[in-house]
Amino acid sequence: MNIIHSKSPLSDKDRAETNFNGDLIIYQNIAAMHELIAYADQHLRAALDGIEPPEAQDHFSPDDFLKRTTEVQAHFRNSQVAKDLFFTVLEQCGVDLNGTYYDHFPMRIVPFDKSYDGAQCGIIGHHRDSWGSNIHSQINWWAPLYELEEDRTIAVYPDYWENPIENNTATWRHADYLKMRKEAVKELEVSYPSAPSPQASVDESGVFKAILNPGDVLSFASTHLHASVPNTTKFTRYSVEMRTINKADLTENREAPNVDNAATTPMYQWFRHILTKEKLTHTS
Repeated sequence: MNIIHSKSPLSDKDRAETNFNGDLIIYQNIAAMHELIAYADQHLRAALDGIEPPEAQDHFSPDDFLKRTTEVQAHFRNSQVAKDLFFTVLEQCGVDLNGTYYDHFPMRIVPFDKSYDGAQCGIIGHHRDSWGSNIHSQINWWAPLYELEEDRTIAVYPDYWENPIENNTATWRHADYLKMRKEAVKELEVSYPSAPSPQASVDESGVFKAILNPGDVLSFASTHLHASVPNTTKFTRYSVEMRTINKADLTENREAPNVDNAATTPMYQWFRHILTKEKLTHTS
């Protein structure tokens, strides 16, 4: 796995060929990303009484901190301003918005206390995003909102690019998760997993912990095994993420290898066109 640092845009084809070969790209100092950081920082500070967001966790009770930050996360999920800023980020990285589809745009918050773990707050375990979508022409985008450390970032596992790991993709069904979530009293009490996961331990010896500066953006193939690094620092991690599919990658069969995904149904309907909002459709 190579780490490509780019100070200029890459075409969709060049990005696909790089990411689908297992390499990571870090786009450096993206102007629109700085605008998005300022927008996010404004909302976080307003929710956290003006305290520096990475330091705010110690100033509130766990319940209060969670309430304040999840309100900001909810705003981001519904904010067209935030999405449009990140679409501009993608464009400045070289993405042709006319041919690109996306799924959603969450703000991820990883406190340094495990008691916060939950749907959008806490570490995310080892996974391949392609396990859930069953689409191997999919690219992940990830960017920090504040400074990172090796113990407060995202982890990628290059040793599993060509090597399978036992998982439950053969039996996991998104429809079953939605059914269980609908029946649960509270979303965090859903007993069915929200996404497929490994069924064997992950060898951590070859882990790559990405360090980006605020304003940088990481792209990698969704088939890469990755996870949140458990936050053992004294500062909260804030980041944003998105998954995209370029229609030309589908039609021209540009994709990453599938080494262990036993799912059979591609979830094209999860993705919407960035500009028209139409759902993605594709026939193999």
